[in-house]
Amino acid sequence: MKQLIAFIILSISLFLAGCGGGDDQAHTHGEESDHTHEQPAQQAQEDDGNSHDGDSDHQHDEEDPKLEGAGMITKWTDKTELFMEYPELIVGQEATFAVHLTRLSDFSPISNSEVEFVFSSERGIEGSLTETEVQVPGIYGPDVIFDRAGRYNLTIIIQGMVDDTLHVDGIPVYASAEEVPQVHEEEDPNLITFLKEQQWKIPFGTQPVSRQTLSETVEAHGEIQPVNNQEAVVSAPFSGIVLNSMNQNLPVVGQRISKDAVLVRLNPALQSSDGENYAQQIINAQTQMELAQKRYERSQRLYEQEAIPEIELEEARIQYRQARTQFQSIQEVAQIDMSGADVSGDSEETYRFDLKSPINGVIVETFVTPGMQVSAGEPLYRVADLSKIWLNVHLPAFKRASIQSPGSAVFRVQGSDKLYTLEEVNGHIVSMGSSIDPQTRTLPVIYEIDNAESQLQSGLYTTVEIDTESRENALAIPESSLIEEEGNFVVFVHVSGESFEKRTITTGIRNRGWVEVTSGLSEGEHVVTQNAYQVKLASLSTEAPAHGHSH
Repeated sequence: MKQLIAFIILSISLFLAGCGGGDDQAHTHGEESDHTHEQPAQQAQEDDGNSHDGDSDHQHDEEDPKLEGAGMITKWTDKTELFMEYPELIVGQEATFAVHLTRLSDFSPISNSEVEFVFSSERGIEGSLTETEVQVPGIYGPDVIFDRAGRYNLTIIIQGMVDDTLHVDGIPVYASAEEVPQVHEEEDPNLITFLKEQQWKIPFGTQPVSRQTLSETVEAHGEIQPVNNQEAVVSAPFSGIVLNSMNQNLPVVGQRISKDAVLVRLNPALQSSDGENYAQQIINAQTQMELAQKRYERSQRLYEQEAIPEIELEEARIQYRQARTQFQSIQEVAQIDMSGADVSGDSEETYRFDLKSPINGVIVETFVTPGMQVSAGEPLYRVADLSKIWLNVHLPAFKRASIQSPGSAVFRVQGSDKLYTLEEVNGHIVSMGSSIDPQTRTLPVIYEIDNAESQLQSGLYTTVEIDTESRENALAIPESSLIEEEGNFVVFVHVSGESFEKRTITTGIRNRGWVEVTSGLSEGEHVVTQNAYQVKLASLSTEAPAHGHSH
């Protein structure tokens, strides 16, 4: 019966405190703040670290520090950061809790959410209150009056921007001001104050120091190249001219081309620079083949009629085979279309040659301009099938001993921060050179990768990291945490919600955006990973913000 009366008194106190509000507190809700208070019918949350929505993995300190007098609490779950300040709590006196809530996915202040505060003690749940609107995004401020001294536990249940539950245990409430311990802790001069309001205004982030599997890597430069047998250069088979009237829609760089598609229509020059008419030679070869074919067909008919001996038929067959082989060789090398060529040359419209693409691919280089004259052998187009490409890495000679058998690799291309892994592009090693290039002093290492969607263009320069040996269970932080000062690396450790400490560290392996920490940090400590330089600037400020700021 005594516990029930105490429970009712505290519930009424919570109701009056929350709705009435105190004018002498450092935290104010504003006129539009919406507080609702309720007396729960049963204990909805047990203090066991479980999420309110059932799927949150909360992290609790193995042993919470014993709280005395006024307090500041910083806690993290996988979704939320809690930074809570509260004054000395005395029975019968209204107290305001300043509860700062940050969403860890983007380090933004939590707003537009329902936040329930449930107070409990060894007697069970003592009362609860709910806030749905706040004057400053991210800062909630329940006003509470306690009716008896003791230790209280606070459960904070968030529903909205995140669904999460946090626990703070052992909050002390004293019977009178005289019983509050007179503890005067000197503020650590090495701590840097960077307020929540400052953190929320910029891109910001922290991350716990954790164990990672890292690989020792060797860095090298390279370039994207077409696969050797998937590239072709289309050259002029003879001296000629690219007439404007016959080349209105010449292919351009980047255009996809199918095999046997016409690239350019070439009209032969009357005479080449060395006095030979190569176009006429091609036409002559075709003419000789056609004449030889007709002689052979005639010889077959005469032989069937026993008008000629078999030896004459065999001679006609050999002459036809030689003429056909000569013409087919010229046509295959030149990649020209003879179907429209007028042997007599009476019609300028038909006395032309269509040069075709020998492969399916993309135009990667063009040397053609309408109206230009070309010489025999001059390149006109370069076509490449880029569905598969080579990552040609130039490994510095002095690093060759580090890589006896190249392992997995990652790479970036110029102009992009995207990190490609061999796994995501279905890559595999093609070859590793056995001799050093005397000009570049590098060893070639070639990987073949998929490029079906043409994300990577031929000729792009790359930065490549090739794995060597792996190291498991290494203490590591993101590379973005590092700031270099006078040849040393420092990080900023998030000690509590608005307090940071500069820490000098030593580093080891760097791998995939992570760096090994060999000294200076402990597992679980939170380091600033985004905009650490702003914390550094705050440390250089001559006027540090006063602690216990009002919101």
